[in-house]
Amino acid sequence: MGARLSIDPARFNDDGWVQTRLAAVPNADRGAVKSALNYTYSDDGPVNLPRDRLLKAKPYLDSAEQVLVGWLYTRTNGNLRSTYGAASLRAARSGRYRCQRCSFDDVRALNLDHVNGRVANTPFACLCANCHTIKSREQDWTGRPADRSDGVRTGAG
Repeated sequence: MGARLSIDPARFNDDGWVQTRLAAVPNADRGAVKSALNYTYSDDGPVNLPRDRLLKAKPYLDSAEQVLVGWLYTRTNGNLRSTYGAASLRAARSGRYRCQRCSFDDVRALNLDHVNGRVANTPFACLCANCHTIKSREQDWTGRPADRSDGVRTGAG
């Protein structure tokens, strides 16, 4: 198995680090890379990333950033936008791209959990695949504890 793809939390909200990264990028692509880095690392950064900027920035991102930006893009700009949106990006950022239960940090295994099930205005949590599965099996999709008295899960989902 290869090395973990994780994000250094020291990169968050560090304009100096962003400027250092931009110094190695050709002028024509700097705006796109700056947008992608702020989307990824700034707590008050943009909550979506236009596709043209994503495509222009991708070659300048490291492997973990490429996976992460692709994962987040589908939730803020892509086909999962209506189910996730900006709130999910903010939750992932605030968790510093680590599982909020066990601190696992490989971005390939992260999920955005609808804390109270897929209901309107639910908060999100950044969880690793294992913790997300465990949490989902402890509760049904509405967020209520699952009834396991007969071994069959109840509720929607």
